[in-house]
Formats: sequence, C-alpha cells, structure tokens
Amino acid sequence: MARLSAFIGALLLTALTTFGYEISGTLTGGAGGFNLKYVYIVPTSLDTVYIAIANILNNTYSQDDMDEGGYMLFAFQDLDFSFTPGIDEPRGFYGGDIPQVLELSSDTSGIDIELSDPNAGGFSGEIVYEGTETGATYVVASRSADFAGFPSGGGLLFTQDGNGAYTALVDSFGTYYAYAYMDVNTNFVYDIGEPYDVYGDPEEPEPIEITQGEQYPDNVDFELVPVPDAASPTPVVREFTVGKPYPNPFNPTTTVPFTLERSMNVEITARDVLGRSVATLAYGLYSAGEHRVTLDGSGLASGIYWIEVIAGGSRMSAPVILIK
Repeated sequence: MARLSAFIGALLLTALTTFGYEISGTLTGGAGGFNLKYVYIVPTSLDTVYIAIANILNNTYSQDDMDEGGYMLFAFQDLDFSFTPGIDEPRGFYGGDIPQVLELSSDTSGIDIELSDPNAGGFSGEIVYEGTETGATYVVASRSADFAGFPSGGGLLFTQDGNGAYTALVDSFGTYYAYAYMDVNTNFVYDIGEPYDVYGDPEEPEPIEITQGEQYPDNVDFELVPVPDAASPTPVVREFTVGKPYPNPFNPTTTVPFTLERSMNVEITARDVLGRSVATLAYGLYSAGEHRVTLDGSGLASGIYWIEVIAGGSRMSAPVILIK
C-alpha cells in the first residue's frame, strides 16, 4: 500500500505542475510480455519526480509540461506490479552504464533508454519520517561499518516528505551497511541535524547480506530523526577535513576545499558512478593548513561524480553534479 501511495502521490504532483517542454523516446530491451514500463524523470534540483508510462505496444514514452533545466532519467520494467523499481527487474539509465544529465531547453525527442538485466544485487524497505522538514531522502550503502571510503551503492526515495518505499542497488554481492538521510539543504551530503537513521544501531550497524541467487533483503527499514552532534554518522577524522565542493551542481569547474592538521600525503580523485577514476586532482605531500583543488569537467559528460579524498590512512567522499 505504501508503494502504491507513493506512486499515486508522484503522479498527482506531476499533473499539478505546469511547464512547457516535452521529453520523448523509446525503451528497448527488457523481458518479454506486456508488463508496464516506467520512466522516472528527476530534475537535478531533486525537488520532485515525474513518471511517464511507456506505450505497451511500441514502448514509446513522453512527458510534457517540463521546465527548462537538467534531468536524470531512469527506466524499469515492472515485473511484479509494484509500481516501483525492483532489484531483479530490467532497468536502465539515460546515458547507459554511466547516468548522464539531459539538459532540456526545448522539446526533445529520441531520448532512448536500453533496459538490461541487473548484474548485481541490492536491498529495499520502507522509510518513515514524522517531522515537518522536506527534501530528497537518500539511502547510502557501504562495505564498512563506519561508512568510511567511497559508497558502494545506494538509492533515492521518490517523495519529498521522507515517507515511502525505496530500492537501493549495490555494486556486487557481499556484506553491506546502510544509512538514510534527508538532504534538507540540498547539498547532496549529510549534515549534522538533518533527519537520519542507521540500519541497526548507530553504534553497531546491522550487516546486510547480499547473496547471488537468493532473495534480496526487502525489510531494510529506516526511521528518520534529527541527529545531534554526538551521533554524527560520518567517521570522525581528526587529521583532515573536507569542505563542501562549490559550486554544486557545476559547469565546467568545481572547487574542493580541504584542511590538514599536519603535513601528510594526500590523494584526491574524481570518480564516476561506477567507481572508475576520471581525474586526479591531487597527489603528493601537502603542508598543514587550508588547501583547494579544482575539478575541470570540460572533457567529462554531464552526470554525477564522486570526489574521493585519501589522507592519513582515512577516506572521505562527496558527490558533485556536472550539468552542461
């Protein structure tokens, strides 16, 4: 029922929003049969989600009344009639394996998306929030119980009130840990005080086992609550801190500030959503104090990238969005 309510709510929100441009295209691939295929169209502002249903006969879709700006598109085939993407269902992104941002400034056709079978697992569940704040809610999966290093998967709740069903995808099989947070200030990273929850317990996160050939966990639930300073979900890193990249979203450059408490070797890398290095921003010995490095996205495709900082034996990372 929660999945259906979230789906209907998103459709109503779409119907009440009036803009001007149309996106259209064709979905290819997927399983046989006459299951419905959906396209989630998410603006980079993450303030809503539009849902288009493909024509069951020729697999074409369209969504009109769209505002000018950047959009990310995700399509899936609804094999279990749940109205939300399932872990084992055919799916695909605009841009292929590396999701890209579509910059919309006029009616745009030919935005085709290929659906392919998932090559790794994931988990799903429900998120509950009883507060009054709103924003996009993210689920972050990590191989580490202290959530250090580069995220190994995640998901997005397609509502703005922090309530509903979600599906998270991971990059391979094995043991994961997860937390969820509401991005109230829309900077794409968790900040102290934002509604947040760890699966299990903040002091001892519960492992999530993802095994090939078995049913993926479907009861990884979260209850979002504001978190005081003493319960920060990010690992405590005493020897260096990383500031928020700015601007974010960016085009073509963004600046990453960081501060070292002592002289140490630093490596800063930009990675795509598959974890592949696309640029090295820093590598070598840096003195104590404040520093800045710049990511030049002139040669990169529009999309989501992660800035990974390694120093003093610890890692931190932050997402950035390139919009051209």
